[in-house]
Amino acid sequence: MTDTKTRILDAALALFNEQGTAPVTTNHIAEALSISPGNLYYHYRNKAEIVRGLFTRITAAWAENYAIPASAVPDLAMVERMVAGNFAIQARYRFFFRDLTLLLNADPELATAYRQNREAGIANTRALIDLFEAVGVLVPLVDDEARDDLAQLLWLVGDFWLVFRDTGGTPFAASDTEQGVRLFRRLIAPHLKGASR
Repeated sequence: MTDTKTRILDAALALFNEQGTAPVTTNHIAEALSISPGNLYYHYRNKAEIVRGLFTRITAAWAENYAIPASAVPDLAMVERMVAGNFAIQARYRFFFRDLTLLLNADPELATAYRQNREAGIANTRALIDLFEAVGVLVPLVDDEARDDLAQLLWLVGDFWLVFRDTGGTPFAASDTEQGVRLFRRLIAPHLKGASR
């Protein structure tokens, strides 16, 4: 049987994805689970703690998605799998990305955790660019500024593509992930060596 903390996060995720975080209260989450608000507060003191719990799930999913097995040979297909996996994570936790600025402004603890994760993510993207240059998938970029710019462009698409689609008013579809992967490929394409194009 699923424990209460997990059930609270699952219920909150469903409500946040459907309605956004602003209108959903801890009482709504407790009601969805048919538990008392006091029972919910025993596990999570407030909505901010619940959001942080869901962000912990997001970061764990990202860590798994971006892990590179020691025996893996880096190639473009590996990056495209990571990108598709990232968009699947964002689709599952879409409330977080839709409400990101509001959530970070409302909770300094969450803001710190998110920004640390983002810095690490951009650094990892930069490390992947370096690795792809080293193994001959990418033509060496002109300098570190170009590498940093490419890493940030890739991160922008990776972090905000589904939010951009969402703000257009159409429900998320698998084709949105496919287009996001294509955008990644277009950003990388000018830097690919011949056989990788």
